[in-house]
Amino acid sequence: MRYFLIIILGLFLWTGCNDDDEKLTPSTEPEFRYVLPQGNHDYDTKIVNWYEDCGIYFLYKFEDKDVYYNENDRWAGFVDDTMRVNDGELAFYNSGLRVELPDEEYVGKQLEWIEKLFLNHYSKELLKKKMVKKVILAKNVTYCYRLGNKNLSEQERDYFNNIANTLIFSHGDASVEDLTNEDLLEMKNELHLWMLTEKLVDDYPMAELEDFLSVTDYSKTLSADYYEEWMAEGWLGRLANSEEAARSEDIRNYVEMIITTPKEMLEIDVNSISYPDPLFWVIGDYDYAGFLHPSMDVAGNIKKKYDLIVAAFKDWGVDLPVIGELYYE
Repeated sequence: MRYFLIIILGLFLWTGCNDDDEKLTPSTEPEFRYVLPQGNHDYDTKIVNWYEDCGIYFLYKFEDKDVYYNENDRWAGFVDDTMRVNDGELAFYNSGLRVELPDEEYVGKQLEWIEKLFLNHYSKELLKKKMVKKVILAKNVTYCYRLGNKNLSEQERDYFNNIANTLIFSHGDASVEDLTNEDLLEMKNELHLWMLTEKLVDDYPMAELEDFLSVTDYSKTLSADYYEEWMAEGWLGRLANSEEAARSEDIRNYVEMIITTPKEMLEIDVNSISYPDPLFWVIGDYDYAGFLHPSMDVAGNIKKKYDLIVAAFKDWGVDLPVIGELYYE
């Protein structure tokens, strides 16, 4: 048996070392790249410029693999003929996104509002470093799934969706001309919150934010006993697990407050507005309405921190109040 094992081991070693004089050679296949321009529309020049300046591919012609491939996660697209998940009488089917090719005559207008609402508020350096490298200009982005009776359930069209390193936009059709101010306001808030509180957090100008962070005693955010003092401390968050977590949440909350709320709403005295004043209904749309008014900012620390974080982000290249004013009527 001992000699038999030695023979087997020798055969394995011989097989592993014997390459029949074949050597590995580098592939001659070119590295895959999308080809721009995809057409000869007026907006194709702008799409090429975005790629040359920031390395971003804007695609309005795409295949399923360009949209639904989700790295190590599951296929993100909706598939009609999927298998049942359970063995019961009620069958549940896989769910996923459904993305449609756009009407090319509207892609130019679609790209215009994406620029105005989103991209133009960041420097090309930031976009080149942190922005996703593939943007799909689609007609529809909807989430679908099959019910147990095999009927298709399809939600309303999303403004956009983010899969892996791909950003997918809807309204590449005639609907782009019917987007209301309310639509654009909601989409603006969602896009900038995603960009500023998910994509760019690791690049925040922390050295410039030290003055902002020094205003609040974050040890007090760990205790509910100081709840009544939180606003006086300039703290907008909730009970925190640690001072480090409180600092991170504080920056995020101020960013959210400023980019979702115009300064007029921040400075308004909410206690002085009552029905039937038209502002009575507007205030309800803003979670941070009145936070800069002395009736709420009793110690002036919220305003102080507001000014400090605005200045830090402006030096960094992002004007938070300008984003907050977008589509405010």
